[in-house]
Amino acid sequence: MRICMFLIKIYYRIIARSGTNIKPCQKDYVIDQNFHVLGSVLDTAVSVLLDRLRGLCDNADLLPETFHDHEVVFTLKDFSGTGSSGSGEILRARRAIDHPELPWYLRYVGFPETGNYPAILRKCLDVSVSNNVCEFLKELGAKVDHEFVTKGYILKKGRIKVTVFKMFKITQPQQPGSKEGNNLEPVSVSHLVELSVLTTKTDTAVADDLRTLADHLKPLVHLEKIDYRRVPMNYR
Repeated sequence: MRICMFLIKIYYRIIARSGTNIKPCQKDYVIDQNFHVLGSVLDTAVSVLLDRLRGLCDNADLLPETFHDHEVVFTLKDFSGTGSSGSGEILRARRAIDHPELPWYLRYVGFPETGNYPAILRKCLDVSVSNNVCEFLKELGAKVDHEFVTKGYILKKGRIKVTVFKMFKITQPQQPGSKEGNNLEPVSVSHLVELSVLTTKTDTAVADDLRTLADHLKPLVHLEKIDYRRVPMNYR
């Protein structure tokens, strides 16, 4: 909890630097909870999955929105002296490669909540920041753990966000003047599929809608809750 509050203070510091006006709001109505389920589909079946999603999601007559992002994952240790010796949290900074005019985004995702929920429930803080956020985090003592590139599609069904994307690892730094993508290597022969929705602490009914949509995608893809206790910290 102390680490989480420490990270929230950092977010407010970043927001203050960006000049964002923060207005007080009631605690129960802060949209900082994220329900999500995950799965994967082979590259050869992506087009079939997208056709199914277009039939289930909003704006079926339009092509899915595309995205191409670069994400840098930082590990931030707890310097308050109250946590364990190896305690720390993960912060994710990302930018849109296909839209360089847009700001960077910084995200903190907490540990999964305990309880019998239809989907994974975690605290999620997401804020737009300036393009020097990586240097700022390093000044705070954060270390770069890894970085990767994602490329895929975004669809919406009401409040639910559906992303179908492929992950690429960066084999070497981008050389000046070289073609974008020459330093990328696919992580697998599959695309990841994620259904997610941002909500409040008291609004959990939307998780049932998310679960219903996930069931409609079977047997093309099985979207399940992930046991994060078995996943290394830097992949959460």
